[in-house]
Amino acid sequence: MSESSSGSMTMRPASSCSRMLRSDKITGATIPTRQQGRSERYCPAVYNPPSNRVDDTETIHDLIEAAAFGHVVAHSTDTFSASGLPLLLDRSRGELGSLRGHFARANDQWHSLDGADVLVLFPLADGYASPAWYASKTDDPRVVPTWNYEVVHAHGVARIHDNTDWVQHLVDELTDHHEALRTDGAAAWAVGDAPEDFIARQLRAIVGVEIEITRLDGKRKLSQNRSDADRLGVIAGHRSNATPTSDALGDAMVATDGWTASP
Repeated sequence: MSESSSGSMTMRPASSCSRMLRSDKITGATIPTRQQGRSERYCPAVYNPPSNRVDDTETIHDLIEAAAFGHVVAHSTDTFSASGLPLLLDRSRGELGSLRGHFARANDQWHSLDGADVLVLFPLADGYASPAWYASKTDDPRVVPTWNYEVVHAHGVARIHDNTDWVQHLVDELTDHHEALRTDGAAAWAVGDAPEDFIARQLRAIVGVEIEITRLDGKRKLSQNRSDADRLGVIAGHRSNATPTSDALGDAMVATDGWTASP
């Protein structure tokens, strides 16, 4: 099953998978799958039409940093495990960058992650897009709703760091990074502001994780298949909803390429 450009879902047979492995590790990369009794085939890691695809690493990195919070998904024994973590991106490490964060020691997921393949999902803005916002509906009522959204899928290999010095450095850096982004005007807080023995106890309660990114898929589904007039209507509609997510969708639509009008 796959999503059409309008957001609806259509059936797609497995035989439609390409037999060729694309060498690029950015958006549109593919992963191998094997069916019993058949030759090896290669299927996309995520459904990502060209109009929605983010093609450069820098923009995908920007989206990861804007999201800041990712869901680390892994397969363990007979099920999947997932944890939401604030993650720091290091753009300079490895070919595609790395992600660093920490688990609660009481979280069982980390025990099986060292050396494991993981998928990290970074959801950004998303929201309902009403056909009532389309200027074209007056001339052609054949319109349906859709859902606009931005998301990054980061594949990688996890390494666990059960090391106090490593975790201390991460916590300092993670705190300083997010304190610097605050706009409330109050003085920045630093880890050193808390009692040393208290921080030491907190550090013993967490375990570090680093994920070397091996593949990136960035997707911005923002009504790119509609006319400029319809997209202007969708921008106005998202912004009129007066929710932070809807406003962010409107801003994202203005920032994307592929249309000629401007709001």
